[in-house]
Amino acid sequence: MEMKKDMRSAFFFGLLALFLISFAAMTSYFSYDAIGALAPRLRSEMGFSSTNFLALYTAYSISAVLFSVMGGVLADKLGVRKAAIIFASMFAFGTLIVTIPKFWAMLCGRFLFGIGCEAYYVVMQKVIAKWFKHKMLATAFGVNLLLCRAGTFASFFLLPWIAHKTSTSTTLWIVTGITFLGLASTGIYWFLDGLGERRKYVAILEESAGSSEKFSLKDVFRLPKPFWVISLLCVVFYSAIFPFTAFSTDFFVEQFKMTNQDAARLTGLIILISMCSTWLIGAVIDSIGKRATIMIIGAAMMVPCHVAIGYSSIDPRIPMIILGLSFSLVPAALWPAVPRLVKEKQLGTAYGVIAMIQNIGLGLFPFLAGRIRDHYGSYKPAMLMFSGLGILGVIFASWLKILEKKGGGYLDTNKPL
Repeated sequence: MEMKKDMRSAFFFGLLALFLISFAAMTSYFSYDAIGALAPRLRSEMGFSSTNFLALYTAYSISAVLFSVMGGVLADKLGVRKAAIIFASMFAFGTLIVTIPKFWAMLCGRFLFGIGCEAYYVVMQKVIAKWFKHKMLATAFGVNLLLCRAGTFASFFLLPWIAHKTSTSTTLWIVTGITFLGLASTGIYWFLDGLGERRKYVAILEESAGSSEKFSLKDVFRLPKPFWVISLLCVVFYSAIFPFTAFSTDFFVEQFKMTNQDAARLTGLIILISMCSTWLIGAVIDSIGKRATIMIIGAAMMVPCHVAIGYSSIDPRIPMIILGLSFSLVPAALWPAVPRLVKEKQLGTAYGVIAMIQNIGLGLFPFLAGRIRDHYGSYKPAMLMFSGLGILGVIFASWLKILEKKGGGYLDTNKPL
């Protein structure tokens, strides 16, 4: 009876940890997408070209590519509590630097912001996997994604309105204040984690889920083939979503003559749909499996949407809703699939590597989209590029399914690891 009580208490602590680290991540997502939400104002007030403001996304991704894996190594050396505080401080102070109305300063701020965010996400994913690996893992990731998407949605929904009522500078200061709330949330997590250790709750869960494992750069070369395929799927899928949302507010203003506020809210529709459904899809995945199949379906749904937005007269809300569903299906299946593809010993390294690979695309494609806009005077050709990424996503997801059938089918079933 006492053991069951301790397990319930440990699980409750796990839920608190999930909420606190997810809230901090939510504030970072809010800040990350502030640039896209305010893109028309940055172009008009600061004289930014499309290449300039999309370079702010590229600066973030360059830092993520360079430091994601090393951030994981540092996290393991220091422990998740110290690492979480350090990385949350870095993304909060990076946002503070972005308030300086100079392009070079904003680039430096986004670079520091990227180091902190991506390293924080590696720590966050390790924490979620530790508390929920053998119970409700996909649901836990779904709840985490719900809160993160809420940050993005709030950014696109609120920031243009705030900027209209105040100023772009004031709005960036508000964004900074929000990220410091994320730092405060991480501080509470620090206390919670220490309390959990003193009460042996972490040890109780580690006994059932396996001991905490170490990051090792050597483990990169031991990761299985399906992991590398799911990493390729991750990079092409997210490269067709985040770079698109980065400029879509600006695109909708140009293409459909919308106001900044209406265009940003249309962009936020993708996030609203995924925010409402990802956690539910995660719960379904925990019940039925079918992870590889769901990734194929989600990637395929994306392909016609970008073409329809750029080259058809269809109401853009329709393809945006479908993109939102696609953005629910693939992440809900992809992230909790990683612990089923790699050994516990390799999990930290795996999340660091996948973050690094993902950000290669997230750095490259905003730059390409900006160059396309400045060269052609329109974002429309970029929509074909994103549809091509969706086709690659279907190919990689199908390849993953074939590999998994040969290797035990751990993704499409819920057989024990």
